[in-house]
Amino acid sequence: MYGQRGQASVEWVALVVVLALAVGGLLAAIPAVDGRSLGGALAHRLTCAVKGACDDELRGAYGDADAELVRRHLQGLVFEPGERQVPVDWRSCRTVECAVAPDDRDLDVHRSEAGLPVTVFTRLSRDGDRRYIQYWFYYPDSNTAWAGSDKIWKYSSVGLANRLLTGSDGYPGFHQDDWEGAMVRVEADGRAAVRVTSHGQWQWCKQRRCAGQWGPATGWTRVSRGSHAGHVPTDGEPGNGLRERTSTAEGIRLIPLEGIDKDRYRRLDPGISPPWQKDAYANPETPES
Repeated sequence: MYGQRGQASVEWVALVVVLALAVGGLLAAIPAVDGRSLGGALAHRLTCAVKGACDDELRGAYGDADAELVRRHLQGLVFEPGERQVPVDWRSCRTVECAVAPDDRDLDVHRSEAGLPVTVFTRLSRDGDRRYIQYWFYYPDSNTAWAGSDKIWKYSSVGLANRLLTGSDGYPGFHQDDWEGAMVRVEADGRAAVRVTSHGQWQWCKQRRCAGQWGPATGWTRVSRGSHAGHVPTDGEPGNGLRERTSTAEGIRLIPLEGIDKDRYRRLDPGISPPWQKDAYANPETPES
């Protein structure tokens, strides 16, 4: 009987080793840009399970319970067609070339073409029993394309004259260092509301009535082409009426702003403030973003 139990133990260990090797081989084969059909979220969960080191920075900054809260309330990103950038870590990337990903409606992207992870910076603050979770996205630049304004400027008499006089396009809708964000307000009973940045203010849905408002989360933040202004989509979601490129929340790298060396940051555009210099960083209820 003892020999049979010993044999079974050996066989069990062998099976575990085989499965571990198989999972390791699967993870090694995952491309930098993983299509939605490959189950991007599942692949990243497997990576975390094997490495056992996901969200260590969050736990170090906030503790286990609040780190789980910050991870749980992160919204996935869905990008308007034509937008190629993904949010990245400014400490590794300050140019568009290292932040672009394919503009493909059927992709679930967690890395740029340069191999950099989609990254969101976080901040957690408290007001009594209420918690505010800030999620900040860094894009190397912003190029407002609302209603084709970028193309109108390019061919307008003002735009042409500007190029002749200065040798530069000088498009007023362009700037370097684009910081956008999403804010989640969590009540003591667990109820949550969300709003996102859009052209210097906060809003919930895309309609004008949602300006400055908080609203229920849908699981997604939609990123506009060019400007990266956001809103919470209420008329569909990826795979159900809103077929656009995504970055699912599970696969996004989270970095707490509380733990980084902010002195390393140098503005590339003097008019654009990083999150820790914005009013919203200290006052999450401010109408300005």
